[in-house]
Amino acid sequence: MAVINPDNASVFDEGEVYLLDWNYTGSVEDVIPAPGEVPGPEWLDAGLLGTEGVTYTPGLEKTFYDGWGHPRFKGKTSKGTMELSFNALEQNTVTKRIAYGKHDGYVSLPKGFKAHLLIITREDDVEEIEVTTRPALLTTGAWTKSESGVRTFPITADLFGDSEGRVLRKVDEATAGPASYVVTVPSGTTAGSFALRLNDQTVVGISYNAASTAVKGAIESILPPDAGTITVTGPNGGPWTVELPDGGALSSPTASLTPTGQVAVTPVP
Repeated sequence: MAVINPDNASVFDEGEVYLLDWNYTGSVEDVIPAPGEVPGPEWLDAGLLGTEGVTYTPGLEKTFYDGWGHPRFKGKTSKGTMELSFNALEQNTVTKRIAYGKHDGYVSLPKGFKAHLLIITREDDVEEIEVTTRPALLTTGAWTKSESGVRTFPITADLFGDSEGRVLRKVDEATAGPASYVVTVPSGTTAGSFALRLNDQTVVGISYNAASTAVKGAIESILPPDAGTITVTGPNGGPWTVELPDGGALSSPTASLTPTGQVAVTPVP
């Protein structure tokens, strides 16, 4: 029977979309921010976004084959696509470039243009960061000036895959490498348990006085199948030092401890 873990469901608190400055001539690899870092000046902020956030729309061309007396005996898919869409609520450098065109002081006929996208979304203290592998084609739909609502620029980004068909890169994968954290239960804790979250997966029910092997097993339960071998060292009850050979963002989103407290997860420089 499947184990239900509500902590693996995400309700995002906030999000940001950036465009790589079209005047930037360097490599996008050189300006990808690490988790928790503020994007550099090469990234232009699209500003306040609508509450619907960012929508990911995959597409496929499907072809079905019929046999005599056997309809749809086989099917094939091809020409996969991925489209992102979001509503920008500010008139700024980014939205004017997409909606109005490149001529300052004018609204030009729509042509669209290409730029790399950086998408940052947050839930509690955990960030999910994505960067397009190739520049996306950016276009806008209709916008309205009225007294009944905020002027909204609906922006669509058509994504293009690299040679492997990849359209978005996760920053934790882009910056893959060893990462170390110290996990510390508050001094004086006498009972309870806590959760650990690695990137976007959460494991709950780790005892406050767990052995390092138990903490290791809990983290391993949420690792992808091809992940490297982690190590966890430390006494029963911690502090535990967690070594992640593939990197990643480790945090403790919830805890139920006696007395009430929060587990600290501190990166090791």
